[in-house]
Amino acid sequence: MIKNGSVCVFNTHGADSVWSKRDGQTCTVVRPLTNDEADLSDVGSMYEIRFADGVITDAFEDELLVL
Repeated sequence: MIKNGSVCVFNTHGADSVWSKRDGQTCTVVRPLTNDEADLSDVGSMYEIRFADGVITDAFEDELLVL
């Protein structure tokens, strides 16, 4: 289960050329996104994540493997 503070391995599964360079890196889940931030009924759960170097982005649930 993914929750705030979860440490995960990030993996775009090759679907995002911009963020795929981060595949295999660990990140920390900051918080789940809200319906106002993403169409959750269409794409499913999404999360704001932070990498060790401080870079923050959003990730789909299937891009995060909880450690």
